[in-house]
Amino acid sequence: MDGGAPAPQPEASAQPAAGGDFTPFWFAVPVNRPLYAEDGSPTPIAELAPGTWYLAVDQRGPALIAQTQDGRRGVLQDTTGIQRG
Repeated sequence: MDGGAPAPQPEASAQPAAGGDFTPFWFAVPVNRPLYAEDGSPTPIAELAPGTWYLAVDQRGPALIAQTQDGRRGVLQDTTGIQRG
């Protein structure tokens, strides 16, 4: 047994820079909004639609990390007018 190896840490890079505690919440968008990949690529991976609830799982500055019903995660950059559930 190698006692010198550090234990693997959960994805530290996915944590908000401010270090605050984030509590997941459900939200809906007022109009169709693009959901972008977490790696910062400019092509949307999905589109969030009004009338559907999505789960906010983390926050990056003013943006939210959202999860769709099929399990895809991405960045919602425009959070204006969202309705919290």
